[in-house]
Amino acid sequence: MSPLVERLLTERGIVDHDTFLNPQYDARPDPFLLPDMGVAVDRILTAIEKKERIAVWHDYDCDGIPGGSLLSDFFMKIEYPARMMVAERSEGYGLNAPGLQALADDGVSLLITVDCGITENENVALAQSLGIDVIVTDHHLPRQEGGHLSQKSSVTQGSSQTVVQDILPPAIAVVNPHRADSVYPEKVLCGTGVAFKLVEALIQKGNFELPLGWEKWLLDLVALATVADMVPLTGENRVLVKYGLQVMAKGRRLGLAALLRKERIPLHAVTEDDIGFSIAPKINASSRMESPRLGVELLTTTDETRANELANKLVSLNKARKLEGARVAKEVKHRLEGAPNTGRIIVMGSQEWRPSLLGIAGNNIVETYKKTVCLWGKDGDLIKGSIRSAGDVNVVELMTAARHVFKDFGGHESSGGFSLSPESIHALPVALEEAYQAVSSSVSTDTQETGVPHSGLLSLADVTDRTYDSLRHMAPFGMDNPKPVFRFDQVIIDRVLFFGGSKEHVRLALSDESGADAEAIAFFINRSSFRDEVELLSVGDKVTLEATIDRSFFAGRSSLRLRIENLKV
Repeated sequence: MSPLVERLLTERGIVDHDTFLNPQYDARPDPFLLPDMGVAVDRILTAIEKKERIAVWHDYDCDGIPGGSLLSDFFMKIEYPARMMVAERSEGYGLNAPGLQALADDGVSLLITVDCGITENENVALAQSLGIDVIVTDHHLPRQEGGHLSQKSSVTQGSSQTVVQDILPPAIAVVNPHRADSVYPEKVLCGTGVAFKLVEALIQKGNFELPLGWEKWLLDLVALATVADMVPLTGENRVLVKYGLQVMAKGRRLGLAALLRKERIPLHAVTEDDIGFSIAPKINASSRMESPRLGVELLTTTDETRANELANKLVSLNKARKLEGARVAKEVKHRLEGAPNTGRIIVMGSQEWRPSLLGIAGNNIVETYKKTVCLWGKDGDLIKGSIRSAGDVNVVELMTAARHVFKDFGGHESSGGFSLSPESIHALPVALEEAYQAVSSSVSTDTQETGVPHSGLLSLADVTDRTYDSLRHMAPFGMDNPKPVFRFDQVIIDRVLFFGGSKEHVRLALSDESGADAEAIAFFINRSSFRDEVELLSVGDKVTLEATIDRSFFAGRSSLRLRIENLKV
């Protein structure tokens, strides 16, 4: 272990360095510690023994799509026919009555949900009334007392503690680590992670005559969903992503291999960054622009020609998604320039905006204005929208505090979605502003003054393969295990090159007085806190950078570079 890595781990409060750097797959918790896992496994094994019709219903994002694909792979492997169900975005999140009726008409008697179902008490009750037993596997937060979502399973008041009860759907089993009665050590698995634990438990208790360790071939899907869903990359999630990247690098999943080739990412070098920036957006584009079934087919196809066709299709859809999302963001910025928003939260919408694209536009606005953003559009008879936090408020708590205006809502701490009636749209800005005042924290998100938290000072001479390789031992990086950012003082600008269709990115050639040199890059500089400094850069200027050390495979050539997080002249 290098002294640099040892220092970084100590600063992050990691006591057992060896366990962190060398996580063991077999040291993960027993899946039967998850609530209702035994009941779920017994019911599925009984259904298989009695040859019942089984269906899997999964969400349409880059957690639900890999999760559904994972269970599809499992049932294919054991040669048991299961019907796969996914709602289109236009049909809304999760279960719906027409789909449940279709399953009942098809003779389905057991339904397994993936990444959905935990708050769908009415739809689960409907399924049960239609003769369909439901097993919910989910990682979202349950409903709690008062009929709304909460981020806490208990509330401390002074020296006493008030226990908050979950209001669980009337399923025969609800497998969710967020249940208030859960003793499972890892609370923040993604939806696909929970589905993987179900497969592990089924293999442990069933008699499927599978090769020992076969389930590990599913870890590429778990890694994809875990990174895409932005859950903390610590504990069990760290193990799943670390081993999942190794599986992905084998190239056995033809659709993912085709997508990586299309993105010019070498299979052997695939990282969590490649998942987050290149792969996951394409999977999400399938449901945002056309149908989630395209994403499922990409992840499950065994035909190489079809895999290449689907990879090309999803790349094309993602380009269209980015263009339309950028158009919405541009319109929002134009409106804000004409009538500046003086509130603590930006609320804006149009009946012409497609709700499925408002997340990417919202992220753009958050980066530009450093404010929490709510954008809405029209979908059929409902208004649907997306909220993105600037880090100053918990989105679920925000929507809970304004729940009287919504028909439905859900999400995570940093992002969420909602629907409401057209009659309620005029009440939305005031309701969210009042809710913000009630629940917002005092955390400052102003990075222009404070800069990016960094991990110490390095020189350009330290930008070496040896440094990069030692830092990669700390990977996978993500939530709760961020990539180390280092400061580089008084480096000299040798060249400035703006590139991209709208010259929105910049590449810098750097050197220092010792003669060392390096390349640095920043993407989407107009969204950054240092855009003014970049636009005024001249050859010969001395700057201070805060940057990560990355490896690029541009044009098939491997090279190290700095990715700029902050810059000061």
